[in-house]
Amino acid sequence: MRVRDGYLVIGHFGRAPIRIHWTMPLGAFVLCGLRFAPGAWLGFLILVLVHELGHALLARAVGGYVASVDVHAVGGSCEWGGDVTMKQRAIVAWGGVLAQLAVLLTAPVWSSVLPSGGFFGEITTALTTTNLMLIALNLIPAPPFDGAEAWRLFRR
Repeated sequence: MRVRDGYLVIGHFGRAPIRIHWTMPLGAFVLCGLRFAPGAWLGFLILVLVHELGHALLARAVGGYVASVDVHAVGGSCEWGGDVTMKQRAIVAWGGVLAQLAVLLTAPVWSSVLPSGGFFGEITTALTTTNLMLIALNLIPAPPFDGAEAWRLFRR
């Protein structure tokens, strides 16, 4: 792991760095109600990473390339490009929400493994309740939300 331009590189998606900006903990603190809740902060980080990696997977699936996967104070971004159609852009836009749905649908499995309450209870709440709220937010059909591109998949 290394730090560069305020980002900690925690891994790679192919050649693209997966990075966490130094502002992420501050954003998690604010977005989790200005309270000391490390499990909620970790859950938020996991959700954002899963969401952005969902975009990365579908970007690559439609023939695009991924430049970086970033997490920062107000969420994250998957920087990608390529010669893709409008329909393929819409497919990539769905990647984040579909990845979050996968987390939500597996909730019974990991919630039965994690202890309830405290740190792990905060993670469970983040991966379920917070996850649902973020899915709804991301599907708003206006920029900068994914819904601005995603819903185009269903237009003629």
